[in-house]
Amino acid sequence: YCLQLMRYVDLGKTVENHQNIRAQKEENPNKKRGAVPVVVIIVVLIVLGGFLFSKNVGALFNPISIVSNIASSNLEETDGRTNVLLLGLDRRATSDTKSVLTDTLLFSSIGRVEGNVSMISLPRDLWVKADTDKGEHFMKINAVYAVDGMAELREVTEDVLGMPIHYYAVIDFNLFRDTIDILGGVDVDVERTFDDFYYPVEGMEAAPNIEDRYETVHFDEGIQTMDGETALKYVRSRKGTNDEGTDFARSRRQQRVIMAIKNKMLSLETLIDLPKLKDLYDAYSDNVDTNIGFDDIQSFYLLSRKIDFETLRSIVLDDRSGANEGGLLYHPTDTSLYGGAYVLVPLAEDYSQLHAYVQRYIFGE
Repeated sequence: YCLQLMRYVDLGKTVENHQNIRAQKEENPNKKRGAVPVVVIIVVLIVLGGFLFSKNVGALFNPISIVSNIASSNLEETDGRTNVLLLGLDRRATSDTKSVLTDTLLFSSIGRVEGNVSMISLPRDLWVKADTDKGEHFMKINAVYAVDGMAELREVTEDVLGMPIHYYAVIDFNLFRDTIDILGGVDVDVERTFDDFYYPVEGMEAAPNIEDRYETVHFDEGIQTMDGETALKYVRSRKGTNDEGTDFARSRRQQRVIMAIKNKMLSLETLIDLPKLKDLYDAYSDNVDTNIGFDDIQSFYLLSRKIDFETLRSIVLDDRSGANEGGLLYHPTDTSLYGGAYVLVPLAEDYSQLHAYVQRYIFGE
């Protein structure tokens, strides 16, 4: 189909008009509330969940069991890779429409043999088509989850990237904040100094005085130790100076914090701290929507042992980088087809260019 001809859908009305669509959708049979989540580059968390959930810790690490499971791993894969979609939900806003908008969409692909990880961040403003039993409609990709649910977002993302999604994990940023606090803070490599003079104060969105709605946040270049609240502001800032006021800059910051969490997760200090591991499991077990079942835990643990995190690669699909760095989108100057909204569409009229790029990026072809 031609993206240029997509019609505009008012997101506020879309959410209201499609509540019945979502309610009538067949529930994903693999969907499990409270199961152990997976975030690819901190996949060790699954091990921690299994460690605490299992009554038989020895069986999890028994050499015979490990060898057996390597041979009979039941993790889903395609062409030797297991792919995971990580969603971060923005629940700060007070309206129902914005409460479930997807703030972060991160696709991660793990090589089962190579042990490498590639991550691709999708922009919130990507204009996409969604198909349901009620017909097709168009919107920004960050609204698909709110309107049509996880099953449709999974299909839309697969359509955009040309890659299958085997597993997903949906979290909100409050959980992100709590995890960092349980870890005792993380060391984040801040790329450049910036200020954000318009960072929203939660709960003050409708304050009579505009100055009460915002606070100023500041970050210095270099390694910074951040608690959960500080890290949350770092990844959520939208109005930063020094070229940090774009969604693409935010995506890069989010990836930096994920790396910092991974480093802290894998530290000996964390791995031998059983009370801390239990707190991490408790924080995640009741607050994550994922299709990862307990049976998958050991398989992900075994896979994580093969991963060389030093070779982890990440890109952001955007409209400003070079074509070889993910710059395959553009912002139409004529936004009449999109109700005047800021949107991004592929440089090509379909997703074929994105598919070819993702194939080369993931498989090195």
